Amino acid sequence: MDWLDNYSFDLPPELIALDPLIQREACKLMVVDRKAKRFYHHSFSELSLFLSKEDLLVLNNSKVIPALFKSADEKVSFLFINALDPFRWKVMASPGKYLKKDSIINLKSAGQTNPCDVPVIIKDKLPGGYYILEFEKEINLESLGLPPLPPYIRKLRKKKKRAEIEQKDREYYQTVFAKQLGSIAAPTAGLHFSKEMLENFSTAFITLHVGPATFRPLSVEQLSSGRLEPEYYSIDGSLKEQFRPGRRVVAVGTTVVRVLETIKDFEPQSGWTDLFIFPPFSFKNTHAMITNFHLPKSSLFLLTCAFAGTDLLKEAYKEAIQKGYRFYSYGDAMLII
Repeated sequence: MDWLDNYSFDLPPELIALDPLIQREACKLMVVDRKAKRFYHHSFSELSLFLSKEDLLVLNNSKVIPALFKSADEKVSFLFINALDPFRWKVMASPGKYLKKDSIINLKSAGQTNPCDVPVIIKDKLPGGYYILEFEKEINLESLGLPPLPPYIRKLRKKKKRAEIEQKDREYYQTVFAKQLGSIAAPTAGLHFSKEMLENFSTAFITLHVGPATFRPLSVEQLSSGRLEPEYYSIDGSLKEQFRPGRRVVAVGTTVVRVLETIKDFEPQSGWTDLFIFPPFSFKNTHAMITNFHLPKSSLFLLTCAFAGTDLLKEAYKEAIQKGYRFYSYGDAMLII
């Protein structure tokens, strides 16, 4: 994994954004011009200086499910990945030292009305830190779970003696155009758009349900195979209707880039993508992209390096740190043209 060290950088902890901006489009926007090898600094609300209605913005309309649970004693966090049947769920859990096969553990309900603990059986432990949980009855994540904020936000909030999840996260850790329920993390590049701002652009929507592949640290197996864990995607007719040859396609987020670079045409379709994009990579359907500032050594950072050029992107990150940009999920935005 030595080559992965080329995609590392040091980030001052105070630049990790712990809270959303109430006015979504008020965040900073760094524009990275690949041809001129220059950076421009603006507000996200000024995006139309660089994009117009002639461009086609493609956005991920997947909706985040409240997939985060805590054990009743708050020692263990559970991230619900997918339902195997109405009573069994595949989950990630941390730390796993408290979990024994066939033992019963109580989950703390985050229900807004009449909350009560929910008993669950640890049915199995799987490779990769996954577990199978079995419930006595079908559970409703919408009413019981919490917004699945990234661990680094929750840990830093806790360190500052704050609640790990706050009421505002239920609204702001979700795009205003979210529609198709199924993600366990937000497609964060889309968080910067308000409904009013979207009206200034031509848009089309795809769906990629964000799973562990998007945010888990890269494993030796993934680096050797060049593939990520599969994530489900679907495309309706809007993409083909809006696209025409010569029109600049602007991917809003790395999830959209992975879908655009997976498909062979813009016809309505669905499937699973395990595409792992890292330098060098030849992009065929993505002409520009909007993204956030990502964790070092992550698949997201490697993808943006492949699109912008590693040296140029590392220079952009260096300048972003110098100018106090906010990083990660609730952070500022970057447009690469």
